[in-house]
Amino acid sequence: MNIEVKVTAGAKSNSFKFENGVHSIRIMAKAIDGKANKAIIDFLADELNIKKRDAEILKGEKNSKKIIAININENDLKKYFDN
Repeated sequence: MNIEVKVTAGAKSNSFKFENGVHSIRIMAKAIDGKANKAIIDFLADELNIKKRDAEILKGEKNSKKIIAININENDLKKYFDN
């Protein structure tokens, strides 16, 4: 499934939430030399218990708004937010 996310790089901690109809990711890595993008994939893989190859940034590599493809079904993603 593809999700649109708003990314904040250089945050104090890593987090992923869904609020007011918007997915947002706060990532500690700075947006320098693709470090934040790599950290987003690593973080999502760990949090959603998927392989890194099952998450990919499709659009917005140099933007704070990104489209990310995640190989997970919608119900499993919703379970993550219900915890």
